[in-house]
Amino acid sequence: MITNTGKNILAKYLVGQAPAYASYIAVGCGPQAVDRDLGTFGDYSSKNSLDFEMFRAPIISRGYVNEDGIDKIVLTAEMPTEERYEITEIGIFSAGANPSASNVDSRLLYGFTQTENWEYHSETLAESIESIYSPLDGGNNDNIIIGEYDLYNSGTPKDYPVFQTNADNRIFTLEDRVLRNERCRFLNNIIMMRGNTSDISVGLDGRLNVDSGNHIHLNGINTSIFDRQAPTDEIRFAFSLVNKDGGSFQTPDEVRVILEFASGEGASVEDYESARFEFALENGTQPGQFDFSKNRYFVVTKQLQELFKSSNFSWTAMNLSKIYVSVVDDGSPSEEYYIAIDAIRVENVTAQNPLYGLTGYSVVKSIDALPLIKIANTTNYIEFRFAIGIE
Repeated sequence: MITNTGKNILAKYLVGQAPAYASYIAVGCGPQAVDRDLGTFGDYSSKNSLDFEMFRAPIISRGYVNEDGIDKIVLTAEMPTEERYEITEIGIFSAGANPSASNVDSRLLYGFTQTENWEYHSETLAESIESIYSPLDGGNNDNIIIGEYDLYNSGTPKDYPVFQTNADNRIFTLEDRVLRNERCRFLNNIIMMRGNTSDISVGLDGRLNVDSGNHIHLNGINTSIFDRQAPTDEIRFAFSLVNKDGGSFQTPDEVRVILEFASGEGASVEDYESARFEFALENGTQPGQFDFSKNRYFVVTKQLQELFKSSNFSWTAMNLSKIYVSVVDDGSPSEEYYIAIDAIRVENVTAQNPLYGLTGYSVVKSIDALPLIKIANTTNYIEFRFAIGIE
């Protein structure tokens, strides 16, 4: 314990000891965590991980400053140059990874980039997912997602139930969409799935059932590593809800999503072995509901032991992933909305190590309580400052 040393000496001592508790700055894109109306922060003393970590950068500079009579430790890291990020949280870790977790440490599972080779599967065929990088309003300066125009068919809009685009597409920069947090945050490439891609119902047991419809599909996955994860480790699914008409303030009743790890295809789930990550988000302002009028970006978390598994399930037999989505309005899947799939992450929350952990955390925001944007192909630095004192 340090006593009677004075604040400046204590600050210098903590800077000198910084590698023991502060080697990396972690940057995340969790759900909007600061109330725009109140502007208040929460109590983060019990956090041991970011809501959705995007990357970690090594701390390259340590120092201290005195601002308005308050001594602060200053830690600085350089952000990756190439990629685009929207930042809502940062944390300090004592190391770049947890040595106790070994090869089952926290990691990105899917980033939904073009190189992952997701396919669109309808009831009759499998095809590559079309990429649209021109303005999604078709060049009309409108606020309605129409995909793109078919110039060989008299300017008729093409209809894409599933397509890839960029999070910085012009249509996502319009004010109403920005204020609702419709824009995805991790990297730039996203997969858009229309709200009626699948028809997902809720059974009497609360389980989600795919009654009909299509999905996106990734072959050749390797999930055997999950056999070595603890049942309490987590999968975190980041996505946003998007209105087709950005000028409309209409909100759906419910969002239903199934992420399925499967051993094969089939007419029904009984035709193959699988583990299902299922969730339904209901619109509303009551506890357990989500106010879609204020926030459209979500991170849904479930423990591995909460996945629904078939009777003969084995992680080593899984060779593909499938995602089904249904945005329900007035009791039916609606084509007036899209689900923009951002990223999926595995979080090891079980492997304990007394020399490793989250030693500092804060939500970050703009003056309008919006994410901070790091533009692609730019050089940026991030600072974490925290005040110190003696009691």
